[in-house]
Amino acid sequence: MQILSSFQATLQSSIEPWLLFIAQDPMLRAVQISMLLLGSLAIFLVFFATRDILLRTNSFIYMFFCILLVAVVPGIGFFIYLLIRPARTTKERELERMVREIYEMRSPAPKQNRVKKEVKVP
Repeated sequence: MQILSSFQATLQSSIEPWLLFIAQDPMLRAVQISMLLLGSLAIFLVFFATRDILLRTNSFIYMFFCILLVAVVPGIGFFIYLLIRPARTTKERELERMVREIYEMRSPAPKQNRVKKEVKVP
């Protein structure tokens, strides 16, 4: 029990300087904390969109537009970004191209002497 109370006192003394920025009024404190959380979410969305668009395209103008969209209008802009972003990353497109080339090299050549069956409709 003594250890718990000493830990609580140490924790309170280390947090106390940071509490000077938070208001004493509970409503104002709730507004401050919610603004801090919304700001953190907006920053996270901008970093996520930046990382994601860098992996999906090589077009600088498209990258700039998407990052600016998410930065200016964080909530709605992020959902718009999710709608307009390329479906696959550049690595996924490259992998698909390489697999298609390997498949075309491995697949047998089409036979030219194959007889087509014609179906006559009465």
